[in-house]
Amino acid sequence: MSISASEVFDSSKNYSPDEEEEIEESIKEEKKDNIIMNPVISKLGGYEFFRNVLKSPKKTVAPMVDHTFLAFRMLCRKYGADMVYTPMFHSKNFATCKTYRRDYWSTCPEDRPLVVQFCGNEPEWVVKAAKYIEDHCDAIDLNLGCPQQIARRGNYGSFLLDKPHIILPIVRELHKNIKVPIFCKIRLLPSIDDTIKLALQLQEAGCQLLTIHGRTKEQKGHNSGIANWKAIRTIREQLSIPVIANGSVLQYEDIDRCLEETGADGIMSAEGILANPSFFSGLKVPIYQVAREFIDLTEIYKTSIHVTRSHLFKMLKDKFDTYSDLRETMGTTHTNDGFRDIVTELETRENNNLPPVKTLTNKQKRELKEKEKENNQSSDSLKKQKVDDEILINNNNNNNNNNNNNNNNNNNNNNNNNNTNENNTNENNNIDTKDEKEKVLINNAN
Repeated sequence: MSISASEVFDSSKNYSPDEEEEIEESIKEEKKDNIIMNPVISKLGGYEFFRNVLKSPKKTVAPMVDHTFLAFRMLCRKYGADMVYTPMFHSKNFATCKTYRRDYWSTCPEDRPLVVQFCGNEPEWVVKAAKYIEDHCDAIDLNLGCPQQIARRGNYGSFLLDKPHIILPIVRELHKNIKVPIFCKIRLLPSIDDTIKLALQLQEAGCQLLTIHGRTKEQKGHNSGIANWKAIRTIREQLSIPVIANGSVLQYEDIDRCLEETGADGIMSAEGILANPSFFSGLKVPIYQVAREFIDLTEIYKTSIHVTRSHLFKMLKDKFDTYSDLRETMGTTHTNDGFRDIVTELETRENNNLPPVKTLTNKQKRELKEKEKENNQSSDSLKKQKVDDEILINNNNNNNNNNNNNNNNNNNNNNNNNNTNENNTNENNNIDTKDEKEKVLINNAN
């Protein structure tokens, strides 16, 4: 039988600081390994938690992979976000890889209320991941809404919506073993009745707040359409926990309209807040100012260059559509000072009403390259066909020449035969003439 670190530790002995640190770490790891066996933790939930701890958040920033890191969260808080989610973290990676946690997870005292979102399909790993950060956030959210192919391959997100036998045990174990309340974020199932059934099951399993994205998992990208706010209201009316409505909230005017149509307790925005992080404030803040503030925040809260660039592309998309040469420059820029120069150049051109500068987008370049490839293939096919035709013509000519030669040979043979026949005829004629002469001489002699 193995002996645990807690059993080995002897408080009467004097350990070196390094030994004490090592033993404490071992004990912590053992606790994480045994968390599924812990009793239910007493904590606030439902509307009591929503009102007293979260202060009834009306405007929430959605979890967005590679985007809602600390610098962006702090920018959104400055402009009126009441609650913010982290990006979706992969639970097993988070639980097992220190480098993953170091690279993707960070917070600060001002970063509250904060919800940390995990994806996964095994209670053990989701709970272990949540244990790492339960003391540094206000709630844990289980992602049941991601519709991307990576979620299909990993069997998580919206591809678990029709598998309650997988997701309900995860919610139960989180609810039993994590100090903070458990939230869930879902999409609509094809049937509204099935969606209501799932929402009620999640509530019973321990979910304390449900975010409903008013689209199915098939509604994404160019086929996203408009979110079904009426469906959200129908589900909301069947639940006793707070509900946040997500989908088609793109500008300030959409907030109250969504709340009225859905009856939800708050709204969540993703695409709208990426395009304009200040829109929750209702103020007309110049996007150039917001972009500069974001760059400054990425220097306070360590942010990778590719994440900074991605945000700026989304904030300044309309400007880059007008001056697309600067979009290309942005794509090859790798410093914050370089980003600031591009923002300044965009603003200067717009203020001076300089004419648009159009270059091919990456999509157009790809399409052009494909077209050139098709043309080259077509040209190669034509060249090959021409060569094949020439070969065929040459073969036909050779065949004709051979036939002509054969005909000539045949004609020569025929001529030779004719000559032979003529010679034979002449010889026969000569013989006949000689015989006639002999006959005449004989007759004369007689």
